[in-house]
Amino acid sequence: MPIEVSHLTHLYNKGTAMETKALDDINLSINDGEFVAIIGHTGSGKSTLIQHLNALIKPTSGKILLDGEDINADKTKLKYIRQKIGLVFQYPEYQLFEITVLKDVCYGPINMGFSNEEAEKAAKYALKLVGLEENFYDKSPFELSGGQKRRVAIAGILAMKPKVLILDEPTAGIDPKGRDEIFSVIERMRSEMDITVILVSHSMEDVARYADRIVVINDGKIALMGTPKDVFSNIEQLESMGLAAPQTSYLMRELRDKGFDVPLDVYTVEESTEILYNLFK
Repeated sequence: MPIEVSHLTHLYNKGTAMETKALDDINLSINDGEFVAIIGHTGSGKSTLIQHLNALIKPTSGKILLDGEDINADKTKLKYIRQKIGLVFQYPEYQLFEITVLKDVCYGPINMGFSNEEAEKAAKYALKLVGLEENFYDKSPFELSGGQKRRVAIAGILAMKPKVLILDEPTAGIDPKGRDEIFSVIERMRSEMDITVILVSHSMEDVARYADRIVVINDGKIALMGTPKDVFSNIEQLESMGLAAPQTSYLMRELRDKGFDVPLDVYTVEESTEILYNLFK
């Protein structure tokens, strides 16, 4: 289910003294199975963009096409759109409310019209996918750790069997172990469900490690777009927008300045670890 964003513009408070252009003529294609990261400073338009992608907000002008169809053309199809394009908000565990984990994950599928049996089957599959086995089913979501709550919230979206999953800062506020668990879940989802992932993140390390392509939003426009190596090679431009490259790239520059023969286009911990091992062994 490819997504095509065509000349998307959005104005808040249109026609008033408070009118603000949040998005300005955005054009973007996202292919099936792709992992796309969207980055930008606070207020750049990232959140506005992703809320358009599953029709939570309507464009002032322009279109969002899903499989060639305008997602805003027919209100009767909104439930279908939101099933196929799942959106996990930042701190999604605040939206957990049922008395057990299994009931919470079943809620979305039942609301989408699944039978109780279908919903439970989908929920159990989703919970297994995020690494929460049967011993978690009857627990209260509020008894879980922060990372486990986050995984329950993601399972609630996965149980609706989306083809596209949008994650808004999925590791915000959780410890490094929890962050690694979340990204392990995301990798498993892509492998087993052949799902498209759209990630909004401030962590340049995570973006560099996992994304196929990065979209940089600045002042409501696409400022840069390309592979992690393409985007992070523009350090000065990123810094002018209040962003940065991964810390490993700065380390490589420091080493180069001190006379070590190291490449500059290194953006992941794994790459830098191998280079440092070979350099100092």
